[in-house]
Formats: sequence, C-alpha cells, structure tokens
Amino acid sequence: MVLFVDTVAVVGAGTMGARIAELFALNGKKVVLKEIEQVPLDKGMAIIKQDLDGLVAFHEKKGDVKIRDIESNGISLTDEQKEAIRKRNRPTYTRDRADKVLAKIHPTTDYDDVSGADLVIEAVVERMDIKKAVFSDISKVVDSRTVFASNTSSLPITEMAKATDRPNRFLGMHFFNPPTTLPLVEIIPAETTEEETVMDIMNVVSELRNHRYPMMPVRVKETPGFLVNRILGAMMNEVFLCYEEKIAAPRDIDIAMKAGAGFPMGPLELADMIGLDVAAHVQETLTPFFLEREKKTATVVSELVDEGRLGKKVGRGFFEYE
Repeated sequence: MVLFVDTVAVVGAGTMGARIAELFALNGKKVVLKEIEQVPLDKGMAIIKQDLDGLVAFHEKKGDVKIRDIESNGISLTDEQKEAIRKRNRPTYTRDRADKVLAKIHPTTDYDDVSGADLVIEAVVERMDIKKAVFSDISKVVDSRTVFASNTSSLPITEMAKATDRPNRFLGMHFFNPPTTLPLVEIIPAETTEEETVMDIMNVVSELRNHRYPMMPVRVKETPGFLVNRILGAMMNEVFLCYEEKIAAPRDIDIAMKAGAGFPMGPLELADMIGLDVAAHVQETLTPFFLEREKKTATVVSELVDEGRLGKKVGRGFFEYE
C-alpha cells in the first residue's frame, strides 16, 4: 500500500522540530506541532515565523541586490534596465505565501490533535526513555497505518521500533540542522522495518524542497552515529584534541579546515551551531564504538590500488571517470 502523506505530526518544537515542521508546511502539508507545554511551543512557532520573515525579506531584496552587484563592477544601469532586473528577480516567496505556510501549522499541547497524522516524526531530547514514552502516547491516538519516525542522531532505531506497536512501520529520519537549508535526510530502517515503508518515506522526502534545494534522502544501515555523524564524529574528536593540545588557535583551526580542506564552515563553529550539549552527547555515545574501531584499519584503498584503480588520473578509483 502506497503511503500518501497529507498530515505530518512533529513531536518536539525545539530548533530541529520547529524547522522540520516548517519544511513540511513549505511543501503544502498540514502539520501538527506538538509540545508538552505552551512556552516551548510558542518558542518553536517564533522560530518558524522568524525563518519565514527572513525568507520574505531575502526575496524582496533579490532584484536590488543584483543591481548593486552589477553596478559595483562599474557598470551603469538605466532605470529601464533596473526595472527589467527587478522583474526577472521578482520574489517567489511573498508575505502572502509565508502566511499560508504558517497557517498550515497547528501548534498544540494535546496528543489528541495528532490523531489524523499519516506520518509522525519525533524530535524530542536525545533520551531513549523519553522517546519511548512519546511513541507510547502517540500509539494511543493514531491509526495503525501511521508511520513513526525518529529524528535521533545516534540512538538505536531498532530498540525504539521494538518498543512500539508498529515495529514494521518505524524508521529513523535524521534531518540536519537547519533542515530548511540543508537538504540531506538519513533514512535508517530498523531491523523490523518493512521495505515498503522505507521506500514510501524515501519517496516522501524526495518530493520535498527546502528554502534552497530539493531534499536528498540517503538510505543508511543502522550503525552507531549512522553515516554522517560516524564520519564527522571521528573527525570532530581530532578537532577537539587539537584544541585541547593547543595545536592551533581555535580561529586558526577553523580557518585551516575552510581554506585548506574546503569546508564551508569551520568544525568548531559547526560544533557551536549544533550545540555543545548535543556534540557532547554524540561524542559520549560514539566513544565506545571509536575505541573499538581503532583496532581496525580499512584495507579497501590498498585493494583498489592493487587492481590498478588509482583514481581520477587513470579513470578508475571508487568511481568510473570518462
């Protein structure tokens, strides 16, 4: 049975939950944003409104910004040319459109309002006991066909799935902060997840677009840290050690990784943006895994070299090149 998602419930109105709700509302879905208390719910709605206000302001100024860019190169434009540029760069996000997006979101502290959801995405604090309790409460009010998903960045998906009444319709949907501008979503099936559910959610995400890009779902095997945090976690541990050992000043660490490794944002700046409490939790969760991994060295590069696959210079490496 193909999953048609008309209504999405997001449980947790923090920085991630609010913006996940915003993302689905941007794409015309009805959204229920659930919190346990009114104050964090109001804060979540304020985040969404601030985002939409910024989006409208950006689009309103696109034409004038383009004109300034052209004239900064010493080119003089006529009034007619300026007007033509403004028309070509007219806003696609208007105040009316932003208001309609906001109207799609129903903020609530009542689980009964979640009852009509086709998809429920949990985005609460990274504690297994709390997440299990949330899914237990939701199970009492939603249809048996509703798909459950967790936005956890590191907790075991299968353990959560087995604690619900629908382990076959449960998976991880790990969005990245902020999902309104970053397009990646890791889709992590539990051991119990039906293939049809995985494909349904992959298709749902593929049809979404955030402020800048089409969303990009990537299927990932359940493993500590999933994919991005598993790779990023190992790197970030080295970054933190370089900081502790005073290998370079904090600003210079970030400058080096941006200027030398092509990072769009320095790793310490990234840690600040994610939240150091979140970074500490991920590090704590992954440390036992990384300690075990230190005993293992990947052999795939040597094997590819032995096969003559030296990379782009010979047209073959991990990928094929023309």
